[in-house]
Amino acid sequence: MPSNNPFNSPQLLVTGGGGLLGHALKEICPNATFLSRADGDLTDQRVVETVFAKTKPTWVVHLAAKVGGVKSNALLNADYFTVNSRINLNVLDAAQKHGVERLISILSSCAFFIPPDRPATEDDLHVWMPYLGNLGYAYSKRLLDVQSRVSFAQHGVKFSTLTPVTMYGPNDNWDLEDGHVVGALIHKCALAKKNKEPLTIWGSGRAVRQFIFSGDVARVIVRQLASFESPETVIIAPDEGITIADLAVKVAAAMDFKGEIHFDASKPEGQLRRVLKSAKFPEIFPGFTFTPLDAGLTATAEWFRRQL
Repeated sequence: MPSNNPFNSPQLLVTGGGGLLGHALKEICPNATFLSRADGDLTDQRVVETVFAKTKPTWVVHLAAKVGGVKSNALLNADYFTVNSRINLNVLDAAQKHGVERLISILSSCAFFIPPDRPATEDDLHVWMPYLGNLGYAYSKRLLDVQSRVSFAQHGVKFSTLTPVTMYGPNDNWDLEDGHVVGALIHKCALAKKNKEPLTIWGSGRAVRQFIFSGDVARVIVRQLASFESPETVIIAPDEGITIADLAVKVAAAMDFKGEIHFDASKPEGQLRRVLKSAKFPEIFPGFTFTPLDAGLTATAEWFRRQL
């Protein structure tokens, strides 16, 4: 794909290039310019202006964010709001000033209000309040959507957003407390297998989440860079979700773990049900094929084992 990809060029700037999705994009666009934390503090407007003046990007994929797990979000809600809002304001403002032709930012499913009787759609993004346990991070993502819309309305810039459900894949964050769900589960499973102990998971196991392979999101981004329908977000959700208990069984199978699985209901598990469904994706990306969860987990577990 890279050889036929018009965005496989240094003119594509990817912020947050050292993360899960940044690595997936690097598989498709290895010649793009990838920024990581080591390249500068994006909360500093002067740093961001310097980056854009130096790289002169034509296209931008904005992935940079301060992220964390359930515990970290609950304890540091204000920090997540402040840091991410500053990053987003700086990056999009610089992109507009420097004449970027196309910019895509990534939102989060946690920014959505989830109705009790149905999956959330794009129309629910700014309805009511997000889950309070990650309110700071969630609202910084809502502001990112607003900034994309008003920038288009005032300046005509082709800025838009995509909202994938929870991502996983190679190069995930494997931290046991602040990692993504799948990454943390794989790490816990490896430790339980090594120590011949039960796999203990936070929460009751009843929470429902949706998961998408990072490589699938990267493919959507590249396709979306080539077109612009509106600044409004598009949800990327491959299915109706799975309970954490069922996910744990699948992760255990991918890791060849045959021990017991325990759930610690005294620990936080976040929002009990977070399910999104796009009203736009099938029309914009007809026939798009997602990586099945079992296949994606197997590939991710194999990558993790190779790093040990």
